[in-house]
Amino acid sequence: MLSAMRSEIVIIGGGVIGCASAAIMASRGARVLLVERTDIAAGASGRNLGAIQHPFDPALAPLYHESLSRYRALADGSGEFSIASEPAGLLLLNRDEEEAAAQVERQREAVPELDPVLLGPDDVARLEPSLSPGFAAVRLSTGFPVPPASATMAWARLAEERGARIRLGQAARPVVENGAVAGVELADGSQIGADRVLVAAGPWTPELLDPSGGWTRIRATWGVTVQLRLDGAAPTHIVEEDEVDTINRSHTATAHAVAAGDGDPPSLFSLASAGGLSTLGSTFLPAEPDPSRVAALLLRRGVEFLPAIGDAEVVERRLCARPQSIDGRPFIGAVPGVRGLFVCAGHGPWGISTGPASAAIAARAILDGTAPPPELSAGRRL
Repeated sequence: MLSAMRSEIVIIGGGVIGCASAAIMASRGARVLLVERTDIAAGASGRNLGAIQHPFDPALAPLYHESLSRYRALADGSGEFSIASEPAGLLLLNRDEEEAAAQVERQREAVPELDPVLLGPDDVARLEPSLSPGFAAVRLSTGFPVPPASATMAWARLAEERGARIRLGQAARPVVENGAVAGVELADGSQIGADRVLVAAGPWTPELLDPSGGWTRIRATWGVTVQLRLDGAAPTHIVEEDEVDTINRSHTATAHAVAAGDGDPPSLFSLASAGGLSTLGSTFLPAEPDPSRVAALLLRRGVEFLPAIGDAEVVERRLCARPQSIDGRPFIGAVPGVRGLFVCAGHGPWGISTGPASAAIAARAILDGTAPPPELSAGRRL
């Protein structure tokens, strides 16, 4: 039985997608309620590496550029969120200079806008003296470090300022009647009526769209990060092991994990520093790992790239699941077969980097009936 409480639009999920969607739709006068089962930015939106950067995919590049513009507007109106005017730069490290040179050529072909430049070991040492000697690198003009949860928290504050309501500590699921959404049911059994429901629940989205398990387009890939205090040894660039952009596919993560067997799970070095803290990653695992074990692995491997990690203060170890789509691109828009039900999820590691623009696409689909780009559509064929 739906309660007397009613909202024009209910959003399920308090990550960057849900919060940005709430702010955007509230700015257009929509009556919006956002429901989050734990807290704002409790998942990957608050436990990411802390870097807004190009996603290395031509279909996602426009989302990155629009998101960057929306972040700048968010910073202009916020006293608590900020973003640099120019990218810090991304260094892709490689012990083999010939391989780094080949990567430069690939990146010049794929993303010339990022101005790929080959750096020899001496150049790398001059730019980032705290790194271990001997690394060549590809430098890309992308990467804006931000404290991991700061962007999502700023979107949530803006949403409330614009009139959206946020309810925390309540899980919710869509209520569907006669082929149309009727609202949401909360964990306590109460229901809230709504004309439209947006599911932006990250890796938990499939079970909300289809409790029977038939919606398998998104799965969880698990990541562990370690927050460190590196002080003067923190690199000014975002630093990643070369090829880090190729492991963010669920099938690749599974293949790497299977190959690892009972040994150490696969990981690739990455580090971003903002707000006095450095976040160390990265892992893309198909099953929930032991976070202590993976954190120890990241620290041990990290020393090979940045010796100061061995003496750094460990501030926090974090575990989260990313919503990884099966083709590496998010699903946005109307859910086929259910009137009034919408989705915006499946961004993998690019949620922070492309989330605000994705939220705007979802908002237009909900408020105007505008179809998302075919390559991002929730109903696209795979």
